[in-house]
Amino acid sequence: MVAIRSVLLALALIGAGAAPALARMTVTGPFGTGLTEPVWVLQHLLGFLAIGLWSGQNGGPSVWQLPVAALTAVLAAGLAAQIGIRLPYAAEGLSASLILMGGLVAFGLKLPLALGVLTVAAAGAFHGYVHMGGPLFWAGLSSGVLLVIGAGLGLSVAVGQAASGRVVQMCGGAVALAGVLDLAGVF
Repeated sequence: MVAIRSVLLALALIGAGAAPALARMTVTGPFGTGLTEPVWVLQHLLGFLAIGLWSGQNGGPSVWQLPVAALTAVLAAGLAAQIGIRLPYAAEGLSASLILMGGLVAFGLKLPLALGVLTVAAAGAFHGYVHMGGPLFWAGLSSGVLLVIGAGLGLSVAVGQAASGRVVQMCGGAVALAGVLDLAGVF
């Protein structure tokens, strides 16, 4: 219980200290737009956090291979969309990816590494498909995606050690619920 309070207090202090700086921060240009996209769009933020959480739950080589697969799929799908290749049901697929990734975290399921890579690549494709831009945008987007996935990975480790794996699973359940609400058109 003391560990949970300590983690919550640390997060509150970090948030309180960062909020004024973030309120004044302006990120412009293609790189800045790409960098902030995974953070400011709720579906992307939750999806990439879930990929990081699941990578942390799986451990081992999944810690780096799943994020790399997700980023590769984001970039490939975005570039495919940019040259005119269409992905049917992209909006529904984005919501389904939240349900899938959140469900994997919520139930603590571990898949064989190859299947895990394919799973996060499919989720990443739906997140990347909606983006278009030049090289600086893609560099910023890549950085933003890796930062959010890294935050999810760190959250998985920190919360798992400070509290329990159940708290990480509850985070996954929240992501899956957000996916259901998104699919239903609530947000």
